[in-house]
Amino acid sequence: MKRVLFAACLLSAAVAAADMWTNRAGRVFSARLVAVDDAGATFVFPEDGATNTLPFAKLSKGSRRRACDRFDFAPVPPRLAATFNRAVSDLKRIRDLQEDGVLTAEKAAQRRASVIKVFSDICREKGMYPEIIDRLVIRLQY
Repeated sequence: MKRVLFAACLLSAAVAAADMWTNRAGRVFSARLVAVDDAGATFVFPEDGATNTLPFAKLSKGSRRRACDRFDFAPVPPRLAATFNRAVSDLKRIRDLQEDGVLTAEKAAQRRASVIKVFSDICREKGMYPEIIDRLVIRLQY
């Protein structure tokens, strides 16, 4: 009996924490957002406790924005994926060169700033909103 009561409490807590979300087809569903990453938004569904990651392309624009805002996350837009990945690769190379003693801390900082500036300029040229650019730059710095 205690186990049934405990399970019922857990289920009611999941339902209480669930929000309403909308997919691109306009279907509204109830789920609790637990994570956001490049793969999409991960939800726990209160009906059965199942966890599912929905790609951003399957969520409505409003639901995508709300999910990203909740985790202060900026997904990399497909048109910037190659540029973002190149910047990540360049920053990793700079870090490796600094760790190997090839670059001083000062030179490494200058090169990192240059990579981030080029990335930001490309984002602006492609019409990205400044707040999205800021979030992507934050992701680059980690």
